[in-house]
Amino acid sequence: MTAKQNLKYQMLAAASGFAFEILFTIFWGGFGHNLPPVSPNLSGPELATYFALHHHAILFGNSMTALVAVLWIPWTAQLSVVMWRIEGASPVLTIIQLMGGVLTAWVLMFCPAIWAVAAFRPDLDPNATRMLNDLGFILFNVTYAVTSVQAIAAGLVGLADNSAHPVFPRWVSGWAIFAGISFIPLTAMPFFKTGPLAWNGIISFWCLFGTYFIWTASMGYCMAKDAGQRLRRESEAELPRPRRASGSEAL
Repeated sequence: MTAKQNLKYQMLAAASGFAFEILFTIFWGGFGHNLPPVSPNLSGPELATYFALHHHAILFGNSMTALVAVLWIPWTAQLSVVMWRIEGASPVLTIIQLMGGVLTAWVLMFCPAIWAVAAFRPDLDPNATRMLNDLGFILFNVTYAVTSVQAIAAGLVGLADNSAHPVFPRWVSGWAIFAGISFIPLTAMPFFKTGPLAWNGIISFWCLFGTYFIWTASMGYCMAKDAGQRLRRESEAELPRPRRASGSEAL
């Protein structure tokens, strides 16, 4: 593979973060009826009625969400490439970030499958539907630590970049660390069925998804920009240089 081909794949991998954010919002948030999610305070019959009312949309939305969540893997891979280049030998933070990203992708794919199971049979016992919905949301949220270590490791490496033109501005790296730390309130989420810390609350849902999406978008943009600049330099290096005229030709 040529250097130009490799850089084109790197640009696509970086852009996959934007595709992930857009498609995840459409399928999980829109079709899955999770903007915001249904209240955890609903009774079993109330939740079963809600799932039955939106049966096909929830099934389709979560099935597609499990598919598009795979886009987190190429984004994570590109972030690992950039971090490894910055960190150099013995890239422990790069490896931590990579492992956190792979586990995050698993959570993003597995939890929609649980919600699809909850919607699969409209005649399912209402309490079983509620149990599956609880399982999906609690697993989705309390496993935040795998994403936190990914974000924090990426931010630390970004701040350690002492090159003349760092890939990540300091605010982007700082935001990544902040995003990773900001997920900590999710630890308390299972204790609340209403209020800001419930899974549909202003903190657990709106604020934390906001910090997460800004982190993904800002680092994705920086990685795509970096790969694009490298691709342009590679293309310019391949251009034929003008030949200097000899003394006789100049006359």
